[in-house]
Amino acid sequence: MNESDREKLRLLETERALVSEVDGILEEALRDHLPIEAYARRTLEVLAKALGARAVLLRTYDESLDVATFDQPEGGSLDAARGAAIATTTDRHEHFLDRAGGRTIFAQPLDVAGELFGLVAAEIATELDDDALRDARQLLDAYAETIDNQLAFIAAFRKKSLVSRELGDALMDPVLDRGIDRALDILKAAVAFDDLLLVVREETAGQGNRLTYRIIQGGVLTNVAELRGQVEVDEFVRTHASTMIHGDSRALLARLGITRFREEALIQGMRDKRVLGKLVVTSRRGELSTFDRDLVERFCDILRQRLIDHGREWRHLSHAFPPAVVERLLAEEDYAEKRLSPREREVAILFADISGFTRISERVLREPPLIAKLVDLWSQRVVSELYDLGGVFDKMVGDCVIALFGPPLFDFDGRESCRRALELAVRIRDITRQFNDGVDLAPLRGTDPPVGISIGLHYGPVFVGTVGPNDNYTAFGSVMNNAARLQGLAKRDQILAMDAFVTALATPQRFGDEESAPVKNVSEPLRFRALVGD
Repeated sequence: MNESDREKLRLLETERALVSEVDGILEEALRDHLPIEAYARRTLEVLAKALGARAVLLRTYDESLDVATFDQPEGGSLDAARGAAIATTTDRHEHFLDRAGGRTIFAQPLDVAGELFGLVAAEIATELDDDALRDARQLLDAYAETIDNQLAFIAAFRKKSLVSRELGDALMDPVLDRGIDRALDILKAAVAFDDLLLVVREETAGQGNRLTYRIIQGGVLTNVAELRGQVEVDEFVRTHASTMIHGDSRALLARLGITRFREEALIQGMRDKRVLGKLVVTSRRGELSTFDRDLVERFCDILRQRLIDHGREWRHLSHAFPPAVVERLLAEEDYAEKRLSPREREVAILFADISGFTRISERVLREPPLIAKLVDLWSQRVVSELYDLGGVFDKMVGDCVIALFGPPLFDFDGRESCRRALELAVRIRDITRQFNDGVDLAPLRGTDPPVGISIGLHYGPVFVGTVGPNDNYTAFGSVMNNAARLQGLAKRDQILAMDAFVTALATPQRFGDEESAPVKNVSEPLRFRALVGD
């Protein structure tokens, strides 16, 4: 064996020892679930020994997805001396070399699955000739190849985390449908699938009658649609998208040509396990990889939480606003600030109270369940009519309903606000009278005096918006106070309107002569008129 062969053998043995020792450290780290900072410098010690290096350095991502630098000896001069130049070169996926000044610094980029993942560098205390440099680079490359698998785990975790972050940011879009579309674009770029079908149910949108579906075929979004109530859509999709939510997806998938290699994920509510949607993806390569499957599951988890949050947001808004208004609010960016933050505006106000409620409770209905049933049925019907007219449910105080017209969108002027408030007053009076037939509550049949309503209407400037720890939408000010006082003056089945309301409505012929009444703690008497002829 000549000297050249002996040198090659020594290099091979050194390389094998390097790989074996670094492998052992990495296996120990994997077994004990150690973070990279716990073992990186130990591997660098092995590398420095094999190279006979004065200093070695590893720069890569840690488990927190932050760039971390490890050197041996710790705090060595390599990074400080040439760090910027090394980084600039390796960032271009090129090798770095500096042989001058009686030393040799060389480095190479770390590449994990085609992605730049840092660099590894070494400093030798002599100027290496080409042969010695070639051998040193071989050892450095062997080290890089050995730690590649370990870094691949971190790289996969990093990519999943970055994609998950992007998915979360997209789905935080205040407009849910737009957020879903953005998130699907991100998923499409990250996961190797061919076809995708996503069906989502929004239970809070019209009591569960809104389904949206999206179809991606061959990587291209081919269809986006909304199924709501009796809207005319393709009958086949309308029927089977709804069925798919409950588990039977075969017919719809077959119609779309999705018959093999399905990967399905249910998006469910957390407590009662309601199915909120279903995602199906396919790949011609067969089963999705573990990496792709994990990202699909993360997408489903994030989307599920977004749907739950969206439902919670919808329910909160629906306590005050009609469904159509809720939809418009949720479709508008920064709607809370633009539409719901407190401000002074002119609003039509209605106070409606069941006349003689205390007497009815104590002498007619008597039993708490019957009293609760009256309040529940009456208020449900009143709020239904209120929402039909586009009004806001401010609150209910005992058996008194308080309604507002105008906010939060202020789409109509004062006259239209007052017209709607008056229309609601008439409807409430009719609703209340119907309880006297005893169909809903038998004890009320033939009650003398009959069940009736007293209503006060006003129009004027109030401070209106979400206030308090629960962000309740309400209005307050002297106009509200006087509306409440006016309702207190109204007799059974009487609808009283303040002069400001009558003026804004601009149909004074519907009301009687002006009346006035002094009110405690108010300097001026209330001036109002009673509705006549309705």
